[in-house]
Amino acid sequence: MAKSDRYTFQNKMKRMVTDLRQKIKGGIYAQGDYLPSEMSLIELYGLSKNSVRQALDQLVQEGLIVKVPRVGTQVVTSSGQVRKIRFGMYPSLYAEAEMVALLSLFQERHPDILVEIVDLPYEHAESIANLMRLGIVDVLSVNMQDMMHFQESGSTDLFLPQQPYASTYTFLHAPFVDAEGQLAAQPFIHSPVILAYNKEHLREKRQFEPDSGWSWDDLKQMLRELKSPGRYSLALQLYSLNRWPIFLMQSRGDTKIDSSWSRAIEGLSWLRGLIHEDGMFPLALAQGAFEAENLFREQKVSVILTTYYLLNQLKGASFTYDVAPLPHFDNGTTLLLGTGIGVSAHSKERDLAQSFADFLVSDEVQEYIREHSYSLPANRYITENVDPELEGRPSRLNLHREMAHLYKTCKDIPLGLDEMLLFRDQLKQYFSYLIDEEELMSVLGSKTTRDKWIHKL
Repeated sequence: MAKSDRYTFQNKMKRMVTDLRQKIKGGIYAQGDYLPSEMSLIELYGLSKNSVRQALDQLVQEGLIVKVPRVGTQVVTSSGQVRKIRFGMYPSLYAEAEMVALLSLFQERHPDILVEIVDLPYEHAESIANLMRLGIVDVLSVNMQDMMHFQESGSTDLFLPQQPYASTYTFLHAPFVDAEGQLAAQPFIHSPVILAYNKEHLREKRQFEPDSGWSWDDLKQMLRELKSPGRYSLALQLYSLNRWPIFLMQSRGDTKIDSSWSRAIEGLSWLRGLIHEDGMFPLALAQGAFEAENLFREQKVSVILTTYYLLNQLKGASFTYDVAPLPHFDNGTTLLLGTGIGVSAHSKERDLAQSFADFLVSDEVQEYIREHSYSLPANRYITENVDPELEGRPSRLNLHREMAHLYKTCKDIPLGLDEMLLFRDQLKQYFSYLIDEEELMSVLGSKTTRDKWIHKL
């Protein structure tokens, strides 16, 4: 198995354990029943034989199953009478928030409550809204972009209002409020977009490590020095709504933005030039989820734009790396990402759903996330007073403590979410040199809209 696939298979194994545990506790596999054969489980979960056996061993340790030699794997616990809630969850949270361990802990504390996972789609907030309206999910994770859709569509009433915690970072409240200014979802985890760089590659080329004073042109100069046969200098998820908006937020030059609306996209023009420079950017790669991190882990790229969430993909890396704030044009703005936990107003199990939501934002769980992952909990006290218990962690991991004044969200771009998606479609053609700046900005419509764009940026 290639190194780049290691964490993908680990997450698949975690999902298998969670799925089988839920089916046992929910009575789908009752006491005395036999689970499907190992070959069936291999096919069902897309895992190797060793991975399936490791997953079954974990369920044996939990006392849920027993292996019967030459017969199969038998359920040894009674499902009993349990109440069930459905948790709508982005699949990435398995790695970002150690969700398998958290779900196990909750079910140990509440054996009479079954938490069933419903996978949520990305960039399809209206589909998530429909799951809430139909009562299919009782409690759910919701990221800032999807919450932006709920706010713009006037559908935040789908969430049961929450009481804010004094320990939560205050900058995480506004992205999760409803139409009345009340908290619609409790902030759970967050991250700014940052740089990660291979320290060994920099030493090899006798390059200085980037710091908060670096401009993008400073970075470009270093990237040119880092080019080597068999590896690229920079990678990022080019068309992610969590990456390219940064180059709009950081306007270029020393003068104020004037009536020329094209001035607002000079950062994107800079990026277009860089990605087409020979040896700098792997255009055929680094556009999908985890691709930049996978290339970085394989040491096929020296620098990436990433997040604290995605540093979890680098656990156990075989080389030394570190992190730094993003370089700047006029300013050092970076994009703030965050995920909240909301309770559906249409849930028939509101009390149980609220209990589960409260559990996920409790001090105990927030501390567990902080100790076992690189993701930043919403709880400020815990994030700033507890360090991850992870070997090989970057030495500058806590740089986020000095960055809060640089945070902006997608709401700071004067485009609605649907407009941002249209703009991204145009951006693909712009980066391919198929359209120019004026055609790129045509998605904004009228001059009035463009002027609003300019003055807000």
